[in-house]
Amino acid sequence: MVRVGLAGLGFMGGTHAQCHAALPNSDLAAVCDPEEDRRAEFADTYGAKPFASLNEMLAADIDAVDICMPTYLHRQAVEAAAAAHKHILCEKPMALTAPDCDAIIGAVDKSGVQFMVAHVIRFWPEYTVIKDILDSGRLGNILWVSAARMSPPPTWSWQEWIFDPKLSGGAVLDMHIHDLDFIAWILGMPKTVSAAGVKTQRGAFDSIFTTTTGHPHGAVATAEGCLDMAADFPFTMGLKINLEGGSIEMSTRHTPSLLVTPRDGGAEHPDLPQPAIPSAGSAGTAGNIEDLGGYFTEAQYFVDCLERNETPSVVTPAEAKAAVQLCLAATKSAETGRPVSL
Repeated sequence: MVRVGLAGLGFMGGTHAQCHAALPNSDLAAVCDPEEDRRAEFADTYGAKPFASLNEMLAADIDAVDICMPTYLHRQAVEAAAAAHKHILCEKPMALTAPDCDAIIGAVDKSGVQFMVAHVIRFWPEYTVIKDILDSGRLGNILWVSAARMSPPPTWSWQEWIFDPKLSGGAVLDMHIHDLDFIAWILGMPKTVSAAGVKTQRGAFDSIFTTTTGHPHGAVATAEGCLDMAADFPFTMGLKINLEGGSIEMSTRHTPSLLVTPRDGGAEHPDLPQPAIPSAGSAGTAGNIEDLGGYFTEAQYFVDCLERNETPSVVTPAEAKAAVQLCLAATKSAETGRPVSL
Protein backbone atom coordinates (compact mmCIF):
# COMPACT_ATOMS: atom_id res chain seq x y z
CA MET A 1 0.00 0.00 0.00
CA VAL A 2 1.36 3.41 -1.03
CA ARG A 3 0.40 6.27 1.27
CA VAL A 4 -0.15 9.36 -0.91
CA GLY A 5 -0.38 13.03 -0.05
CA LEU A 6 -2.25 15.17 -2.58
CA ALA A 7 -1.05 18.77 -2.99
CA GLY A 8 -3.50 21.18 -4.64
CA LEU A 9 -7.23 20.48 -4.50
CA GLY A 10 -8.55 22.24 -7.59
CA PHE A 11 -10.10 20.64 -10.66
CA MET A 12 -7.10 18.41 -11.36
CA GLY A 13 -6.61 17.61 -7.70
CA GLY A 14 -10.19 16.39 -7.58
CA THR A 15 -9.55 14.18 -10.59
CA HIS A 16 -6.42 12.65 -9.05
CA ALA A 17 -8.20 12.16 -5.71
CA GLN A 18 -10.87 10.01 -7.37
CA CYS A 19 -8.16 7.88 -8.98
CA HIS A 20 -6.28 7.24 -5.74
CA ALA A 21 -9.52 6.49 -3.90
CA ALA A 22 -10.39 3.82 -6.48
CA LEU A 23 -6.96 2.16 -6.47
CA PRO A 24 -6.65 -0.82 -4.10
CA ASN A 25 -2.95 -0.18 -3.51
CA SER A 26 -3.14 3.59 -2.98
CA ASP A 27 -4.15 5.20 0.31
CA LEU A 28 -5.03 8.88 -0.04
CA ALA A 29 -3.72 9.61 3.44
CA ALA A 30 -3.27 13.38 3.32
CA VAL A 31 -4.37 16.45 1.36
CA CYS A 32 -3.19 20.04 1.40
CA ASP A 33 -4.60 23.30 0.10
CA PRO A 34 -4.53 26.91 1.33
CA GLU A 35 -8.35 27.09 1.29
CA GLU A 36 -9.74 25.66 4.53
CA ASP A 37 -13.19 24.74 3.20
CA ARG A 38 -11.74 22.87 0.25
CA ARG A 39 -9.29 20.79 2.25
CA ALA A 40 -11.98 20.03 4.81
CA GLU A 41 -14.29 18.78 2.06
CA PHE A 42 -11.60 16.51 0.62
CA ALA A 43 -10.64 15.24 4.08
CA ASP A 44 -14.27 14.36 4.78
CA THR A 45 -14.87 12.73 1.39
CA TYR A 46 -11.70 10.62 1.28
CA GLY A 47 -10.82 10.13 4.94
CA ALA A 48 -7.54 12.00 4.49
CA LYS A 49 -5.75 14.19 6.99
CA PRO A 50 -5.91 17.87 5.92
CA PHE A 51 -3.00 20.29 5.90
CA ALA A 52 -2.81 23.98 5.06
CA SER A 53 0.57 23.77 3.30
CA LEU A 54 2.78 21.33 1.44
CA ASN A 55 5.59 21.65 3.96
CA GLU A 56 3.23 20.64 6.78
CA MET A 57 2.00 17.65 4.79
CA LEU A 58 5.54 16.52 3.98
CA ALA A 59 6.10 15.89 7.69
CA ALA A 60 3.20 13.41 7.70
CA ASP A 61 3.49 9.63 7.33
CA ILE A 62 3.26 9.45 3.53
CA ASP A 63 5.34 7.70 0.88
CA ALA A 64 4.57 9.88 -2.14
CA VAL A 65 3.27 13.28 -3.12
CA ASP A 66 0.90 13.90 -6.02
CA ILE A 67 1.40 17.54 -7.05
CA CYS A 68 -1.63 19.20 -8.66
CA MET A 69 -0.65 22.76 -7.80
CA PRO A 70 -0.53 25.57 -10.40
CA THR A 71 2.34 25.30 -12.88
CA TYR A 72 4.34 28.22 -11.47
CA LEU A 73 4.57 26.38 -8.14
CA HIS A 74 5.81 23.07 -9.56
CA ARG A 75 9.53 23.66 -9.11
CA GLN A 76 9.38 24.66 -5.45
CA ALA A 77 6.89 21.89 -4.69
CA VAL A 78 8.98 19.16 -6.33
CA GLU A 79 12.18 20.42 -4.70
CA ALA A 80 10.50 20.39 -1.28
CA ALA A 81 9.07 16.89 -1.78
CA ALA A 82 12.41 15.57 -3.03
CA ALA A 83 14.22 17.07 -0.05
CA ALA A 84 11.72 15.26 2.19
CA HIS A 85 12.51 12.01 0.32
CA LYS A 86 8.97 11.49 -0.96
CA HIS A 87 8.28 9.94 -4.35
CA ILE A 88 6.63 12.40 -6.72
CA LEU A 89 3.91 12.45 -9.36
CA CYS A 90 3.68 15.98 -10.77
CA GLU A 91 1.03 17.30 -13.12
CA LYS A 92 2.26 18.51 -16.49
CA PRO A 93 3.99 20.64 -17.53
CA MET A 94 7.05 19.91 -15.44
CA ALA A 95 7.79 23.64 -15.14
CA LEU A 96 7.65 26.95 -17.01
CA THR A 97 11.30 27.06 -18.16
CA ALA A 98 14.10 24.70 -19.14
CA PRO A 99 16.31 25.85 -16.20
CA ASP A 100 13.45 25.07 -13.81
CA CYS A 101 13.18 21.60 -15.39
CA ASP A 102 16.91 21.09 -14.89
CA ALA A 103 16.61 22.13 -11.24
CA ILE A 104 13.74 19.69 -10.72
CA ILE A 105 15.61 16.81 -12.36
CA GLY A 106 18.69 17.62 -10.28
CA ALA A 107 16.66 17.64 -7.07
CA VAL A 108 15.01 14.26 -7.67
CA ASP A 109 18.28 12.70 -8.85
CA LYS A 110 20.03 13.91 -5.70
CA SER A 111 17.32 12.53 -3.40
CA GLY A 112 16.98 9.22 -5.24
CA VAL A 113 13.17 9.29 -5.24
CA GLN A 114 10.96 8.11 -8.10
CA PHE A 115 9.58 10.95 -10.20
CA MET A 116 7.08 11.12 -13.04
CA VAL A 117 5.40 14.01 -14.82
CA ALA A 118 1.74 13.29 -15.53
CA HIS A 119 1.59 13.44 -19.34
CA VAL A 120 -1.80 11.77 -19.36
CA ILE A 121 -2.15 11.43 -23.14
CA ARG A 122 0.51 8.71 -23.04
CA PHE A 123 -2.02 6.73 -20.97
CA TRP A 124 -5.23 7.76 -22.78
CA PRO A 125 -7.01 4.76 -24.37
CA GLU A 126 -7.14 6.00 -27.99
CA TYR A 127 -3.55 7.22 -27.93
CA THR A 128 -2.19 4.02 -26.37
CA VAL A 129 -3.92 1.94 -29.05
CA ILE A 130 -2.51 4.22 -31.76
CA LYS A 131 0.98 3.93 -30.25
CA ASP A 132 0.71 0.12 -30.26
CA ILE A 133 -0.36 0.16 -33.93
CA LEU A 134 2.56 2.40 -34.85
CA ASP A 135 5.04 0.31 -32.86
CA SER A 136 3.82 -2.87 -34.57
CA GLY A 137 4.99 -1.51 -37.92
CA ARG A 138 2.05 -3.07 -39.79
CA LEU A 139 1.17 0.21 -41.50
CA GLY A 140 4.75 1.16 -42.33
CA ASN A 141 6.46 4.46 -41.73
CA ILE A 142 4.64 7.64 -40.73
CA LEU A 143 4.40 10.28 -43.47
CA TRP A 144 2.66 13.06 -41.56
CA VAL A 145 0.74 13.80 -38.37
CA SER A 146 -1.96 16.39 -37.69
CA ALA A 147 -3.22 16.97 -34.13
CA ALA A 148 -5.81 19.31 -32.63
CA ARG A 149 -7.05 20.18 -29.14
CA MET A 150 -9.79 22.77 -28.68
CA SER A 151 -11.50 24.02 -25.54
CA PRO A 152 -13.50 26.91 -24.15
CA PRO A 153 -11.64 28.98 -21.52
CA PRO A 154 -11.37 26.99 -18.28
CA THR A 155 -13.44 28.47 -15.48
CA TRP A 156 -12.02 26.30 -12.73
CA SER A 157 -8.50 27.69 -12.15
CA TRP A 158 -7.68 29.01 -8.68
CA GLN A 159 -7.58 32.82 -8.77
CA GLU A 160 -7.64 32.49 -12.60
CA TRP A 161 -3.91 31.74 -12.64
CA ILE A 162 -4.25 29.82 -15.90
CA PHE A 163 -5.05 33.01 -17.83
CA ASP A 164 -1.76 34.68 -16.85
CA PRO A 165 0.97 33.52 -19.27
CA LYS A 166 3.65 34.27 -16.66
CA LEU A 167 2.04 31.71 -14.37
CA SER A 168 0.75 29.11 -16.83
CA GLY A 169 2.50 29.59 -20.16
CA GLY A 170 -0.92 30.02 -21.75
CA ALA A 171 -2.56 27.42 -23.93
CA VAL A 172 0.83 26.38 -25.30
CA LEU A 173 2.25 24.98 -22.05
CA ASP A 174 -1.05 24.05 -20.49
CA MET A 175 -2.83 22.27 -23.37
CA HIS A 176 -0.87 22.33 -26.65
CA ILE A 177 1.89 20.45 -24.79
CA HIS A 178 -0.20 17.26 -24.95
CA ASP A 179 -0.01 17.12 -28.74
CA LEU A 180 3.59 18.32 -29.05
CA ASP A 181 4.62 15.65 -26.55
CA PHE A 182 2.71 12.91 -28.37
CA ILE A 183 4.21 13.97 -31.71
CA ALA A 184 7.71 13.78 -30.24
CA TRP A 185 6.85 10.41 -28.65
CA ILE A 186 5.94 8.81 -31.98
CA LEU A 187 8.28 10.73 -34.33
CA GLY A 188 11.25 11.68 -32.19
CA MET A 189 12.33 15.25 -31.54
CA PRO A 190 12.20 17.66 -34.50
CA LYS A 191 14.99 19.95 -35.61
CA THR A 192 12.76 22.94 -36.34
CA VAL A 193 9.61 24.38 -34.79
CA SER A 194 7.52 27.00 -36.59
CA ALA A 195 4.41 28.52 -35.05
CA ALA A 196 1.87 31.30 -35.35
CA GLY A 197 -0.72 32.28 -32.80
CA VAL A 198 -3.36 34.68 -31.61
CA LYS A 199 -2.96 36.35 -28.23
CA THR A 200 -5.70 37.08 -25.73
CA GLN A 201 -5.94 40.45 -24.02
CA ARG A 202 -3.81 39.09 -21.17
CA GLY A 203 -0.95 38.37 -23.56
CA ALA A 204 -1.16 34.57 -23.78
CA PHE A 205 -1.07 32.62 -27.02
CA ASP A 206 -4.35 30.88 -26.28
CA SER A 207 -4.66 29.95 -29.96
CA ILE A 208 -1.55 28.36 -31.50
CA PHE A 209 -0.68 26.60 -34.76
CA THR A 210 2.62 24.71 -34.80
CA THR A 211 4.57 22.82 -37.48
CA THR A 212 7.50 20.56 -36.63
CA THR A 213 10.03 19.35 -39.19
CA GLY A 214 13.33 17.52 -39.17
CA HIS A 215 12.06 14.48 -37.28
CA PRO A 216 14.49 11.52 -37.44
CA HIS A 217 12.61 9.63 -40.20
CA GLY A 218 11.48 12.63 -42.20
CA ALA A 219 7.82 12.90 -41.20
CA VAL A 220 6.16 16.30 -40.86
CA ALA A 221 3.70 17.23 -38.10
CA THR A 222 1.24 20.02 -37.40
CA ALA A 223 -0.73 20.75 -34.26
CA GLU A 224 -3.36 23.32 -33.40
CA GLY A 225 -4.50 24.25 -29.95
CA CYS A 226 -7.07 26.70 -28.65
CA LEU A 227 -8.13 27.54 -25.12
CA ASP A 228 -10.39 30.34 -26.32
CA MET A 229 -13.34 28.66 -28.05
CA ALA A 230 -16.92 29.77 -27.37
CA ALA A 231 -18.37 28.64 -24.04
CA ASP A 232 -20.71 26.06 -25.62
CA PHE A 233 -18.06 24.56 -27.92
CA PRO A 234 -17.37 20.99 -26.73
CA PHE A 235 -13.85 20.08 -25.66
CA THR A 236 -12.37 18.24 -28.64
CA MET A 237 -9.28 16.08 -29.18
CA GLY A 238 -8.35 15.08 -32.72
CA LEU A 239 -5.51 13.27 -34.44
CA LYS A 240 -4.79 12.16 -38.00
CA ILE A 241 -1.79 10.06 -39.01
CA ASN A 242 -1.00 9.13 -42.60
CA LEU A 243 1.37 6.21 -43.09
CA GLU A 244 2.83 4.26 -46.01
CA GLY A 245 0.35 1.45 -45.38
CA GLY A 246 -2.75 3.25 -44.21
CA SER A 247 -4.37 6.10 -42.32
CA ILE A 248 -5.50 6.60 -38.72
CA GLU A 249 -8.01 9.10 -37.40
CA MET A 250 -9.08 9.76 -33.83
CA SER A 251 -11.71 12.30 -32.82
CA THR A 252 -13.63 12.65 -29.60
CA ARG A 253 -16.48 14.06 -31.71
CA HIS A 254 -16.93 10.69 -33.47
CA THR A 255 -18.46 7.43 -32.30
CA PRO A 256 -16.49 5.20 -32.42
CA SER A 257 -13.67 7.64 -31.76
CA LEU A 258 -10.91 5.66 -33.52
CA LEU A 259 -10.72 4.68 -37.21
CA VAL A 260 -7.94 2.71 -38.93
CA THR A 261 -8.01 2.32 -42.73
CA PRO A 262 -5.28 0.12 -44.28
CA ARG A 263 -4.33 1.01 -47.88
CA ASP A 264 -5.31 -2.48 -49.09
CA GLY A 265 -8.88 -1.80 -48.04
CA GLY A 266 -11.24 -2.11 -45.12
CA ALA A 267 -12.06 0.03 -42.10
CA GLU A 268 -11.25 -0.93 -38.52
CA HIS A 269 -12.50 0.42 -35.21
CA PRO A 270 -10.09 -1.06 -32.65
CA ASP A 271 -11.36 -1.86 -29.18
CA LEU A 272 -10.19 0.59 -26.55
CA PRO A 273 -8.76 -0.64 -23.24
CA GLN A 274 -11.01 -0.09 -20.26
CA PRO A 275 -9.41 0.25 -16.82
CA ALA A 276 -10.36 -2.47 -14.37
CA ILE A 277 -12.12 -0.52 -11.61
CA PRO A 278 -11.89 -2.35 -8.26
CA SER A 279 -15.35 -3.00 -6.91
CA ALA A 280 -14.25 -1.87 -3.45
CA GLY A 281 -12.85 1.41 -4.76
CA SER A 282 -14.68 4.62 -3.87
CA ALA A 283 -14.57 7.56 -6.22
CA GLY A 284 -16.04 9.92 -3.66
CA THR A 285 -18.58 12.46 -4.80
CA ALA A 286 -16.78 14.23 -7.63
CA GLY A 287 -17.85 12.09 -10.59
CA ASN A 288 -17.69 8.73 -12.28
CA ILE A 289 -14.23 7.15 -12.18
CA GLU A 290 -15.00 5.25 -15.40
CA ASP A 291 -15.10 8.58 -17.25
CA LEU A 292 -11.55 9.50 -16.22
CA GLY A 293 -9.85 7.54 -18.99
CA GLY A 294 -6.11 7.88 -18.85
CA TYR A 295 -6.05 9.68 -15.51
CA PHE A 296 -6.90 6.46 -13.69
CA THR A 297 -4.44 4.39 -15.75
CA GLU A 298 -1.72 6.99 -15.19
CA ALA A 299 -2.17 6.98 -11.40
CA GLN A 300 -2.37 3.18 -11.38
CA TYR A 301 0.88 2.93 -13.34
CA PHE A 302 2.74 5.30 -11.02
CA VAL A 303 1.57 3.60 -7.83
CA ASP A 304 2.36 0.16 -9.28
CA CYS A 305 5.88 1.36 -10.13
CA LEU A 306 6.38 2.45 -6.51
CA GLU A 307 5.13 -0.88 -5.17
CA ARG A 308 7.52 -2.75 -7.48
CA ASN A 309 10.37 -0.31 -6.80
CA GLU A 310 10.62 0.36 -10.54
CA THR A 311 11.51 3.62 -12.25
CA PRO A 312 8.59 4.89 -14.37
CA SER A 313 9.51 4.58 -18.04
CA VAL A 314 6.36 5.53 -19.97
CA VAL A 315 7.24 9.17 -19.25
CA THR A 316 10.83 10.00 -18.36
CA PRO A 317 12.03 13.29 -16.84
CA ALA A 318 14.07 13.97 -19.99
CA GLU A 319 10.97 13.54 -22.18
CA ALA A 320 8.93 15.81 -19.92
CA LYS A 321 11.62 18.48 -20.17
CA ALA A 322 11.71 18.05 -23.96
CA ALA A 323 7.95 18.69 -24.10
CA VAL A 324 8.49 21.98 -22.26
CA GLN A 325 11.28 22.89 -24.68
CA LEU A 326 8.98 22.25 -27.65
CA CYS A 327 6.35 24.54 -26.14
CA LEU A 328 8.88 27.27 -25.46
CA ALA A 329 10.15 26.99 -29.04
CA ALA A 330 6.59 27.28 -30.38
CA THR A 331 5.96 30.35 -28.22
CA LYS A 332 9.21 31.96 -29.34
CA SER A 333 8.44 31.25 -32.99
CA ALA A 334 4.97 32.74 -32.64
CA GLU A 335 6.44 35.81 -30.94
CA THR A 336 9.17 36.40 -33.51
CA GLY A 337 7.54 35.11 -36.68
CA ARG A 338 10.60 32.97 -37.37
CA PRO A 339 11.34 29.23 -37.11
CA VAL A 340 13.21 28.05 -34.04
CA SER A 341 15.98 25.46 -34.30
CA LEU A 342 16.38 22.84 -31.57
